[in-house]
Amino acid sequence: MMGSARHQCANDNGKRGRADQVDDPDYILPNDEDGHGYNSESDDSFEQEDIEIRPSDLPAQSHTDPQCGATLISERVTRSTPHPSMESQASLPPIAQPQNEVLPENNGEINRPTRGPTRGIQAQGLIDKQGKLPVPIPQLFRAPVGKHAAQLASRIGVEVRTHVIDVGVPRWKAIDESVKAPILQRIMDKFDLQGDPIDVEKAVATQCGQRLSNHNFVLHKKYKKLKETRGEEYARNNPPAGVNPEQWTSLVTKKWTVPKWLERSGKNTSNRSWSKTKHRCGSKSLPVRVAAAMHDNGGVVPAVTEMYKDTHFNKDTQKWISSESEVLYDKMVRIEIEHNEQEGAIPITQEELSVKGLKAKSGYVKGLGIRHSSSIRTVNREYVTHLEGKVQEQAEKIQEQAKGIEAANYKIEEQGKTLASVMAFLKQQGFTG
Repeated sequence: MMGSARHQCANDNGKRGRADQVDDPDYILPNDEDGHGYNSESDDSFEQEDIEIRPSDLPAQSHTDPQCGATLISERVTRSTPHPSMESQASLPPIAQPQNEVLPENNGEINRPTRGPTRGIQAQGLIDKQGKLPVPIPQLFRAPVGKHAAQLASRIGVEVRTHVIDVGVPRWKAIDESVKAPILQRIMDKFDLQGDPIDVEKAVATQCGQRLSNHNFVLHKKYKKLKETRGEEYARNNPPAGVNPEQWTSLVTKKWTVPKWLERSGKNTSNRSWSKTKHRCGSKSLPVRVAAAMHDNGGVVPAVTEMYKDTHFNKDTQKWISSESEVLYDKMVRIEIEHNEQEGAIPITQEELSVKGLKAKSGYVKGLGIRHSSSIRTVNREYVTHLEGKVQEQAEKIQEQAKGIEAANYKIEEQGKTLASVMAFLKQQGFTG
């Protein structure tokens, strides 16, 4: 009876929310439209983790069971945290072990429970059932696409968080090969990565770098929270629950307390504050979306305006996610209409429309997630047919002109013969001139 009552109370009050999606000060944006990758332009998925909740964070209890929430929280604290006396707690020195604690409110804001990092359970279940999961990495995108691309990103995230200890390195390339090689092998054992070996290697390395950066960003948020509430010394020496102490120490000593890193981090944050457009790709990255649209459309690359609206317009609320996104969309639509209204104009390519509407980005076609070296494939079949028609039309005109020239030459030749005949006759008659 008591157990069922506690379970019901937990269901009523133990609601969890998603972690806030915030830019990473040390994140090197991937080469796509809005920095998703990619994306994702996709970021690692998250699952829930148990986080203790103070009674003050819970909604008001009914009069029928006023002690339900307090009883549940009390038991959670009893199971997970020590209870030193007030005297000993005041003089408790920092310890280099994870502490499962509840931080006080900051400026009136409630510390809401958030979802923890994924453990790859869903992906592993599919692998156990189906074997290796196929993940194409086309040269057109040089990024994972297909229905299992999200599972690949999730698995890579688990591998990086679990097996990379020295996370304070500047970038993924700096990770020792003795660490990277086993990670890559475990990924290859679970996924059938289809594509050019060089493209596959680069795509996996990019994904690993993004997952590492995301992991570091999450830890940095925890560090800043601890620093604000408990002080820098405590934050340096007390990693939160579930955080590898060696990873924590690596980040503290190699990044978070290094003046050069802090300066660069501040500049990066300031630069990103100018970006007004966001996207709503979620776990389905832009290359995945474009590849799926191409598959449904016979291999034709979709219109950049169509994909932009798909990733920046909420169909449920019928609203743009930002006014800037709507302005950019209208700008691209206007550019395309004005270009095609010109007499004899060749239809604008999607790459050209992306450059004019979203600005150029080296090596990348914004809004489509396509690599520049292969962007020639962005020209759709209608455009190719149009060009072929133009070439055929010019060829016919040239052929007609050639026939006209030939006829004119024949006429001139006949006239010359006639003139020569007349001159010969006149000479026979004694005329000279």
